[in-house]
Amino acid sequence: MPTGELEYKLAELAAKLDKPERENLKLLLSMAAGGLISGHASTDDREAQKQALDIAQKSLPLLQRNPKHAVPDGIVHIGRAPFFADDDLEALDKESRLYRSHAKRFHNHYVASDAPVAKEIALSSAINEFLTDKVGPALPTNKANYLYYDSPGLGIDPHVDKDVFSLNVLTMLEHSGARKSVLKLYPNGTTPITLELQPGESLVFLADRVTHERTPTTGDENIRLVSFGYAIL
Repeated sequence: MPTGELEYKLAELAAKLDKPERENLKLLLSMAAGGLISGHASTDDREAQKQALDIAQKSLPLLQRNPKHAVPDGIVHIGRAPFFADDDLEALDKESRLYRSHAKRFHNHYVASDAPVAKEIALSSAINEFLTDKVGPALPTNKANYLYYDSPGLGIDPHVDKDVFSLNVLTMLEHSGARKSVLKLYPNGTTPITLELQPGESLVFLADRVTHERTPTTGDENIRLVSFGYAIL
């Protein structure tokens, strides 16, 4: 079978699965893509690795609901977001500092959830109107997490997010110190888009279909972000 047909066979299989089974299939494809990007392949055949990664990357979007408006590379917005007022960013920055002591380690970074200010802002009409205009109706999933990468070696391996973060609004609150860690997106295979968000800037992207990673922190580097999750209807 030509490799160009395999992603559609996987999509046909996914259409016959229930939601938990589709999530498991998505997880397997995400792990495959992440492993190949990280160089953890069981073969030294570079062409086979490239083909396998290409299939995994092309299959992931086919397993998801499509936005009402085309977002070819999965990136909706990069930069200062029009839906955040200065007061919003100040409130998120303040709350994220207070909630650092509540954060729990999750793999190779720290996460604090259930912070009231973040949850309230995630439900704002300004964000809803922006997302609806860009991708069509999107439902808040009540997921608003503060993320902390504030000691050497913290990061997150290449992955895609679960359905509750199918549309992710990720906002930088602080990046101080060594500033070596970056966010990498892999919308089209092995060539990454490298982002160094400045405090107050946001990335809005289709996180359940674009493989992404945070490279490890070094030295005195300190990163704080807030992540809001939405589901595309």
